[in-house]
Amino acid sequence: MEKKRERFTAQEAVAAVCCALASVLCAGRIFMLLRGTGSAYTMGIFPLALLFGLYCLWKKALFLKEVFFSVPVRLLLAAVFTALQVLGLFWSHAGIGSVPEAVVWVVCLTPSAYAGLNMLFLLARRAVETGSADGGPGDERTTAGRKQFWGAFALILGGFCIPFATYYPAIMAYDVIPQLDQIRVSGLTTHHPLIHTLFLKGCLAAGEILPFPNGDRAGLAMYSLIQMAVMAGCFAWVYVFLRRHQVSLWICYAFVLCAAVFPTHGMLAVSITKDTIFAALTMVFTAFVYELAAGEGSPEKKWLISYVLLTVLLLLFRNNSIYAWLVYVLVLSLCTGRRKEVFGRLFGCHGAALFLYLLVNGLMIHAVCATSDTYARETLSVPAQQIARVVQYHGDELTKQDMDALTAVWKEGLPEYVPAIADRSKRDIESDSETLRCFMEEWISLGLRYPGEYAKAFLLKNKGIWDLTDTTYLNDVYSYAKGYLQITYPSDQQVYMDALAPGYERHQKLQILQSLYRYFAAGDELWRYCPPMALVMQPAFYTFLLLFYCLCCIGMKKYALLLPAVFPLALLGTLLLGPCVLTRYMYPVMLSVTVLALLLFGRAKR
Repeated sequence: MEKKRERFTAQEAVAAVCCALASVLCAGRIFMLLRGTGSAYTMGIFPLALLFGLYCLWKKALFLKEVFFSVPVRLLLAAVFTALQVLGLFWSHAGIGSVPEAVVWVVCLTPSAYAGLNMLFLLARRAVETGSADGGPGDERTTAGRKQFWGAFALILGGFCIPFATYYPAIMAYDVIPQLDQIRVSGLTTHHPLIHTLFLKGCLAAGEILPFPNGDRAGLAMYSLIQMAVMAGCFAWVYVFLRRHQVSLWICYAFVLCAAVFPTHGMLAVSITKDTIFAALTMVFTAFVYELAAGEGSPEKKWLISYVLLTVLLLLFRNNSIYAWLVYVLVLSLCTGRRKEVFGRLFGCHGAALFLYLLVNGLMIHAVCATSDTYARETLSVPAQQIARVVQYHGDELTKQDMDALTAVWKEGLPEYVPAIADRSKRDIESDSETLRCFMEEWISLGLRYPGEYAKAFLLKNKGIWDLTDTTYLNDVYSYAKGYLQITYPSDQQVYMDALAPGYERHQKLQILQSLYRYFAAGDELWRYCPPMALVMQPAFYTFLLLFYCLCCIGMKKYALLLPAVFPLALLGTLLLGPCVLTRYMYPVMLSVTVLALLLFGRAKR
């Protein structure tokens, strides 16, 4: 990269001033329109991005010639990012402006985004170049042993005890009700990961044996404590891993402190949901793959055994993770094909992991006589949502043949369309072959006539992944689970909870702490207007951070370090095809990309 001049030339000054004025005027117009609609949420993240863009213009980042990629490529990246954010703004606030005005906004804001992207690339390059080389276990300065692990473990577990005491015995979100129904009434199925349902069942059974007055509360408390220990152990192991790979000591300390006290981690650690343990395992798995990618020799036998066992657990704790894992295995096999010894060992490990996963899962299903409950409609989230949108906005244009096909699929009515989630549009679809055939034929037929509505339905369902000011992930489709972490179950299902877990009753002794956590977890509280807090709590931020990590690896020609990003990217792909975007669904990606960013950009200086 060429050395920057200390002063602007006349042409550069004019260009920078024009770009800054265009951004400021455009932002002023947006703020006025938002105020007119009674919404000011974007005034949290949007001003932060605007100020950063103006700062980058002042630092002459607009005129950087070579930072990883050519000017056209960087300009395209900035334009696409800006267009997505403007699109999200328009769709979040109906009537905020016209399409021509949106195009003007993209044109006016793209130069600031381009300067900001240049600055981020420059800072990332400097961070990597000034960081120390990858250290190993023999690095005496950063040796991470048992003492470091147990110290971090104790601190993180102690931090988790605060939400545990606050929500004793556990946070019971709505998703646990069908699992309790399986355990207590209807019988076990494979709809939710069977290992997680059996884990919950075992804890409830142990609670009945323990000498406590209320067996349900004791069992749920045991579940929370075990899950807290698993989470704390995974975070502590990653802390040791970061130390071993020479990430800055202060950053490692901040990682442990954040794991211990940041409410997202603590509240999910005591929440009875299948996503928590899976997220922790994904974080550790990402670190394993990073070590594999960064290493030059063949992995040791101990590492390979740990890798296989971790992979089996990873696959068991989320049903659809097998698809993301297969994509990862395919990419890894292609990348290691020339290293015959490494390829052979990894091929054997992946074969063993798949065999053990199928064996263990099959044995669990056989042992408890679980029935298969993975409905075909669970894979129809996107097409069902697309059909539902066409029906809602173009229902009067549909032919009799269309209506007959829709009736054949949805039986007693037309699909209900809620933009952010597909559960209502797909819930009445049967799984028989004739219904699915009719569904696919109608989906293709409507798609050829309304491709724009299909694209919009897909983007709106996944708005939480690409829009930094999105709020749809804060509000569940059923309207009762509003909030960042969905810490409540529906009031109209209280009767079911009383029947399924009659001993469950969240204590009310720590009202002050509950108020603080509710303030954090609620979807309409002031933290959303605090730019730094709002940014790190926004799922879309981690999508762009993951893409930024990949771009930096490509720009610096560190192609091997793209491997640990493959599994999180594939998980994002499954989420794009899933029913909705929720924080707990994004949590595995959030943890994984944080670790990758620290490993690439957080190395201690030489």
